[in-house]
Amino acid sequence: MDDVARWERDLDRHADELGDKVERAVKRFTLRTEALAKGFAPVDTGFLRSSITSEFSSTAGRVYSGTVTAGASYAGYVEHGTSKMAPQPYMGPAVDITEPEFYAACEAIGVEVGVNVDRRVDRL
Repeated sequence: MDDVARWERDLDRHADELGDKVERAVKRFTLRTEALAKGFAPVDTGFLRSSITSEFSSTAGRVYSGTVTAGASYAGYVEHGTSKMAPQPYMGPAVDITEPEFYAACEAIGVEVGVNVDRRVDRL
């Protein structure tokens, strides 16, 4: 049995348990990213910080996607800077911290429930 077929079999066999654990991880790391972004955001009036929110998307009743956005119209200018203003990154640093933590948590979930975790998944 090739690696892809084994991986698909393992995912199917553990779908419910994986779904519960991945849903919790998505929620936890999305909210952690939001909190970090708010902490990193520069504060003048506080509007930028207060505009940073999380949204969740679900498929078949499970949350599999979390998005953190800054709703202030000038959020991108603060993050990336302009010709007259240096960047003051807040979202990027938050993601830089939580992204590797999220992937490590997902790998740990796979190991915990017995899914054949292969770090070479980018082959798929």
